[in-house]
Amino acid sequence: MISLAESSEKGVFLCNCHGSVSKVLPMEALCQFLEQRQPGLPVVVGDNFCQPQILLRLAQEHSLQPMVIGACSQLDSKRHSWEEPERIALDPYSVRIVDLLREIASSYNNVELVERVKLLLWSQVRRQDRFSGVPPQSRKLRFTRPQGEISRRDLFQLPWPKYQVIPYIQTEKCVGGGRCHLCQEGCPFNAIVSENSQVLIDKLGCRGCGACIAACPFQAISYPTFSLDQLEGEMEGLLLAEGDTLQPRIVGLICRSCRPTFSEAKTNPVSCAPNVLPLEVPCLSMVPSWLLLRAFDLGVQGVALISNTEKCQFGLKSDKWQGKVRFVQELLEQWGVEPERMRAFDGSRLEQELTQFAQGVAQLPLTSLRSSQPTKVPAKGLPLPALIAGLAERLAPYSSGVVSAGTVPFGKLELDESQCTACGLCALDCPTEALRFVSTEDSYQLLFHY
Repeated sequence: MISLAESSEKGVFLCNCHGSVSKVLPMEALCQFLEQRQPGLPVVVGDNFCQPQILLRLAQEHSLQPMVIGACSQLDSKRHSWEEPERIALDPYSVRIVDLLREIASSYNNVELVERVKLLLWSQVRRQDRFSGVPPQSRKLRFTRPQGEISRRDLFQLPWPKYQVIPYIQTEKCVGGGRCHLCQEGCPFNAIVSENSQVLIDKLGCRGCGACIAACPFQAISYPTFSLDQLEGEMEGLLLAEGDTLQPRIVGLICRSCRPTFSEAKTNPVSCAPNVLPLEVPCLSMVPSWLLLRAFDLGVQGVALISNTEKCQFGLKSDKWQGKVRFVQELLEQWGVEPERMRAFDGSRLEQELTQFAQGVAQLPLTSLRSSQPTKVPAKGLPLPALIAGLAERLAPYSSGVVSAGTVPFGKLELDESQCTACGLCALDCPTEALRFVSTEDSYQLLFHY
């Protein structure tokens, strides 16, 4: 932002919301918690952030760029327009907002509420520590379409256009459109094209659902505000293993368009079990098997996948992601981890069903992963096989079996030698280079790396 460009230090800002928040939450205790978790992290308490210039003046006074704000969703609605970010000191991309008003409107007791808010704030700090900016190729201008006929006067009173962040291809990681078409096949809106063996995302066609993220085995597609690295960091924050409160810890992966609006939150506050902690994604279709398994690797005791087909802005059905859930469930069962720890939800009785799910998870023994170090996943190569190998070694090093349910991302090759002509086309077409064709004058070999 221009007005705060001289300051590169980032901090957390907490809003009293006219005393509504500070009457319920101990603001000083929240500040101390964050400062203890990350020494040197600036935490500022103020009031009335959604009013013009208030947050801007407070940020200038402390020479800080806001990275996480505890406030209300009214502030969130203003940060992506052309006019508002400069007035309220928000970088629309690099700031995460925790809706404190929604939390205090719940039915949690005081201890549960305070510990839950601590985790929600800390998880956003961990997430934003991994935010690396939004490149120009990932920004899309979006206009609000008026409904029906409008007058010339109404035309000048239309809402300001908004920016939208969409995924983009990291060409240095992509194997190219000449070899791989997995992302193109995985895009429900046909917004990924191949030009001269280079894969590109059509900004006009892209809706930002992120389904291409789950389709690419090389993680060559980046979603700057919802990168897998950021989501992993947020998950680590939610699963912070301090104390015995909010146990067993459950992560609720929730479709962004399925969350209640600010007005809905005041009249119908979310009141599911306090240990069900939300992790928001653009659409559940972007959640890869890797992220689901990583949650258990980090010590989660349950995963809820929350959607609402009627409210989904992309109109995608659950079959876009249910196959990954079934695959992970069967894989966990092979290792002795109860598959009922993961469940999908889509219905009007969401809060009641989530509470029942949390009660069911509480009756299960804790997984051994909660007390062990997470798997080290290499920075290069295919992350999913490395994670599965690490989990197998920790959970069931001597077990063996076959997983065939759902969307299985890799498997074992069986070659019918009577039909093979030694053409080598299968190796040329394999997008992950799992096949290698080696030939001599007298013989040939087809090498397979599962």
